[in-house]
Amino acid sequence: MLILFGRFFIVPVFGHEANAVILRFGIFVHNNVSWAFMLALVMIFVMWVWHNIPNRLDLVWFAQAGGIIGSKHPPAKKFNAGQKLIFWSCIVFGGLISVTGLSLIFPFEIPVFAWAFGVLNATGLAELFTGAPLPATLTPHAEMQLAQVLHAGFAFLLMAIIIAHIYIGSVGMEGASGAMTHGEVDEAWAKQHHSIWLEELQAEERKSSATPAE
Repeated sequence: MLILFGRFFIVPVFGHEANAVILRFGIFVHNNVSWAFMLALVMIFVMWVWHNIPNRLDLVWFAQAGGIIGSKHPPAKKFNAGQKLIFWSCIVFGGLISVTGLSLIFPFEIPVFAWAFGVLNATGLAELFTGAPLPATLTPHAEMQLAQVLHAGFAFLLMAIIIAHIYIGSVGMEGASGAMTHGEVDEAWAKQHHSIWLEELQAEERKSSATPAE
């Protein structure tokens, strides 16, 4: 945001020097926090991927638009189809942001696009869509130009998705804020939005509380 709009809003008020200082500080924070971002992507994938594998229930959820169509919310396990969409958006776009970001930080060591174009050329897909092979040899500056455009594009897409998710998970859905703030929801909310998950929890509770027969 600073790179795109700093010259229009910061420079006229505070000057070029202040804008340069803010940009240098922003780059330092961005490049260092990015490692935590990539680590978090790996962590959420390992922890939640098994809950986010698509199944037939997701088709029902989408058919009913998550409960907008019909008299009640469609059944769901721990993650409904909408949440799975958020999860895979984070994994896919977050992964692309990470790869293009690494290419920007290490343009000489990680030539992402030269490698990707070479793979596309080998499969024949490049000539199928463009009529000619893609350049398999790129200068570091060309790599950085491509990475910059895609890095920003993927970032804006993911930001738009996350902003929508924040709205739905806070004021857009009654009772959802509890899951966001302290990780718990009441039984009525769980029954309405994640009925199969609630049934599984109740079955586990009954099993653990049952005494063995003598």
